[in-house]
Amino acid sequence: MDFRYLLILGAAALGIASCSPETPKAFLRPIPPDEKVVQDNNNIQYFDPRVDILFVVDNSGSMGTHQANLAANVTQFTSTFTKSSVLDYNIGIVTTDMDNYGGNDCCGRLTGSPRIVNKATPNADTALANNFLVGTSGSAIEASFDPVVSALSSPNVTGWNVGFYRPDATFVVIFITDASDQSRTTTDPRDLYKFLLNLKGGNAKKILAYGVIVPSGDSTCPRDSGNPVTTEAFLGMVQNGVGGKNIMNICDPDYGLKLANMAKDIVDKVGNVIYLDRPAALESIRVTYGSIDLPKDFETGWSFDPNKNAIILGSKVDWNSQPSGSKVKVFYSAAKFK
Repeated sequence: MDFRYLLILGAAALGIASCSPETPKAFLRPIPPDEKVVQDNNNIQYFDPRVDILFVVDNSGSMGTHQANLAANVTQFTSTFTKSSVLDYNIGIVTTDMDNYGGNDCCGRLTGSPRIVNKATPNADTALANNFLVGTSGSAIEASFDPVVSALSSPNVTGWNVGFYRPDATFVVIFITDASDQSRTTTDPRDLYKFLLNLKGGNAKKILAYGVIVPSGDSTCPRDSGNPVTTEAFLGMVQNGVGGKNIMNICDPDYGLKLANMAKDIVDKVGNVIYLDRPAALESIRVTYGSIDLPKDFETGWSFDPNKNAIILGSKVDWNSQPSGSKVKVFYSAAKFK
């Protein structure tokens, strides 16, 4: 028989085998993985969630009381992250000053010492509380959008702010101001959203935003300038937040509780959901953290959401049970369809 004919028959046989009725449909139409998940060839997924949180704090003359309130309650924010040791976070602060009134503490440059607070920072709560006290000598032209773009652009992103922004991390921006946005360059909220979306490769799930402001229409909380309509418009584009809302009144008496809820919302969205690459056979799923198996329990372990094809980690997992830096792994077999 002609050798070339044998080669043709062999190629045809391979093609038939690759499309056999027993071939899992998951291989034919895979579910794209989320960026924070890495898969190997044995249906093991390693969960390594990262988040970069940028606070934009108003440092104009009207903010003294608000800054003190923030610093006094920031522990309720950071403790939520420190309790979730699986979450790798960076927290930085910039001011609304784009006119260089405060020297180095302006123009999108991270302020405080250390400039970046993370899991490795000793006494992170105290360090962050001190960083929030940015003073009240900043420009009276309070810009909310411009400092964000400046912080994440050259020369700051690779110079003064180096190490803060990570392309694979979810980015969170939190505005804290009693004024409307007065940016001179990024004046349209759509431009800020497009800028962040471009940084994240078009993945809107990688962007979260919150506003601690004086909402439009509020007549009880003193406002430094007009209604913050552009800030509210941007926050509306992002569509996230506690109960679908991502705006908090800067004069709220239960400030600490609201900050804790904001932090919990970030952890829930970034650090508790593991999207699987393939439809999983439920009985095959095993989830480990460090050297221990997590129970199938929606509070203290994990549960499975078939609509999302995702593992949901419980809110009461004891993240301190393993050394810092321990990873979550998901073992499973792909579901087969006939």
